[in-house]
Amino acid sequence: MLDVLPFTFLVSRLLNPYLQLVLTVALVTIAEIFLKQGTTETTTVENAHWLGLSSLPSPRVWMGAALLALSSGTWILVLRKMQLYLAFTLSSVVHATIPLASWLVLGEKIHATRWTGIALVLAGIWIIARPASSVEERA
Repeated sequence: MLDVLPFTFLVSRLLNPYLQLVLTVALVTIAEIFLKQGTTETTTVENAHWLGLSSLPSPRVWMGAALLALSSGTWILVLRKMQLYLAFTLSSVVHATIPLASWLVLGEKIHATRWTGIALVLAGIWIIARPASSVEERA
């Protein structure tokens, strides 16, 4: 028989809004990489469709769409426990994770201006989230 206390402890840890937020950001980042790969491998000048429908046969596009759907579920779990302004601010880290993942996985170049933007986004997240984390620590 399953011991209830460790199971409850595990579930409470897995439903932690910060862990769910990290999972949301990871899912969105991975989804965007899959979508980019899928559209790149299927779109040529001859079959380019203005709605992007030529990429629909790609399994990578479907995997990206599925991961985005899954990220919506984790995002809902975040919003149930966290204030919207904080959740939205913290989720802005995707503006850093997606360019970094595209650089690492796809070999895309990141110029100095973009690096500066990434640094500013991360600094902004830190500035906005820091007061909220100190309030949570006191509670």
